[in-house]
Amino acid sequence: MKKVILLSALFSFLFLVMQAQVEKILPIPSFRVAIDSAYVRFQENIHRNSLDVSRAKRIMNVKIISNSLTKLNCQAQVSVYSLDGLDTLGPFTVLCGNTLMVEVDEREWGVLVQTNSSILTDVWIE
Repeated sequence: MKKVILLSALFSFLFLVMQAQVEKILPIPSFRVAIDSAYVRFQENIHRNSLDVSRAKRIMNVKIISNSLTKLNCQAQVSVYSLDGLDTLGPFTVLCGNTLMVEVDEREWGVLVQTNSSILTDVWIE
């Protein structure tokens, strides 16, 4: 009986730890998101039933800004991907102070930003 209780407690603890590590996905648009030596995902969520042809060509913008006083090696790797999993654009190397502009279609899109620096990131669609 003690083993059952101990195993139940162990599995409960592991479940809680796994839930705490679930990847957080930020919405598009997002502005001044701090990223420190890691990666962050952004995703668009349009919630529409039919494709809007007036939005067939849009521009995904990703701006990288240094979040520290030293700007040495300040850059990020940026990938733009369709949420249906059919297309991935990049990865692109974006230096601090620059904005990546990628043309996307009417589908829902996501952005993955990876860095070894301390940066602030803006992601939006025009």
